[in-house]
Amino acid sequence: MKKPQSLPAEQARKEFADLLDGTQHKGEFTEITRRNKRSGVLVPPDWYDASITEHEELKQARRRIAELEAALQESA
Repeated sequence: MKKPQSLPAEQARKEFADLLDGTQHKGEFTEITRRNKRSGVLVPPDWYDASITEHEELKQARRRIAELEAALQESA
């Protein structure tokens, strides 16, 4: 994966429509900075959807592991 473009918020505001086009049609992603610190990331919708799905799956797996560990402790 290539390094994302990084833009200050003011510049990103001016170029927002172009950034959305790049995200939607070219799969590009852009870090938005304020005072040289990352404050947001503009990503393609498919990336976001996949990330949310994976996050939910990991939460469920962790919950299930905790339940199994608790059940093992109870049976010991």
